[in-house]
Amino acid sequence: MKIGIDLGGSHIGVGLIEDSNIIASKDKILTREDRVNIKETIVKEIVSMIKELCKENNVKEEDLEIIGIASPGTISNGKIVKAGNLGVKDFDLVRELKKVFNNTIIIRNDAKCAAMAEKVYGTMKNYSDAVFLCLGTGIGGAVFMNGKLLEPKRYSGFEMGHMILNKGGRLCTCGKRGCFETYASIKALKMKVTETLDIDSDISGEYLREVILKEEVFEKHNEAVIQDLETFLDYLQTGICNYIDIFEPEIVVLGGSFSYYEKNPIFQMLIDKINAPKTTFNEGIKPKIVAATFKNDAGIIGATLM
Repeated sequence: MKIGIDLGGSHIGVGLIEDSNIIASKDKILTREDRVNIKETIVKEIVSMIKELCKENNVKEEDLEIIGIASPGTISNGKIVKAGNLGVKDFDLVRELKKVFNNTIIIRNDAKCAAMAEKVYGTMKNYSDAVFLCLGTGIGGAVFMNGKLLEPKRYSGFEMGHMILNKGGRLCTCGKRGCFETYASIKALKMKVTETLDIDSDISGEYLREVILKEEVFEKHNEAVIQDLETFLDYLQTGICNYIDIFEPEIVVLGGSFSYYEKNPIFQMLIDKINAPKTTFNEGIKPKIVAATFKNDAGIIGATLM
């Protein structure tokens, strides 16, 4: 048995893993109060959830093969160097967990972990050249060329969400302005739609997807929300097409919370925009655009593969 941890910008997920199966899992939504002492919260919640999972499933902690952590941001030498959406810098999470668990503990960038799950077990299994985008609180990514994950030597790299789409635009958590994720992440969409509707922005992604972006747009025909949605999809299409031009993938896999839009009309709207004429340099056969097989579970599963 292995433990996979998905440390997200808005939640912590911990799963007991066997191969590609999550035997049992626990989840913690990070509140505003949790963020006051975010490092302490992360350590406390992870330790608690691992111990509870082991106890409830009759697994001895010392028998765990590995504890794998999928974390947002820049990871180098086993540390979180910078994770803007979490609000942490220079955080040695592995060292803190080692104070409690005498197991092998590894940490990698969350998008890379999710991409590995999809490459080994999921949608990218039969493709050599692939781009993976994790769309949620932010935007992360990974690229496979000739079947191999591209990895820089210094940092985790491939910060897909921090390509500049609008120079001097919205301030990003990374400190730059106009980043891709400030316009095309699920967080960006939620903030804009809730502002338009004048409702509390502290709603769940599921409520945004299953209530607002169905009833308001497709039943009530709210023109203002439709415009917000069109603008969001235009930015998302632009970013994805930029990556198609750079990497020429056979397939583009969309993970994170956006993968749950697979059966929502929004997903097909995006595909139509990408497949429209003059959106990419090469107008021949465009790559397949699909949702991740493992949805938000990909990070937990992939964390144990690294």
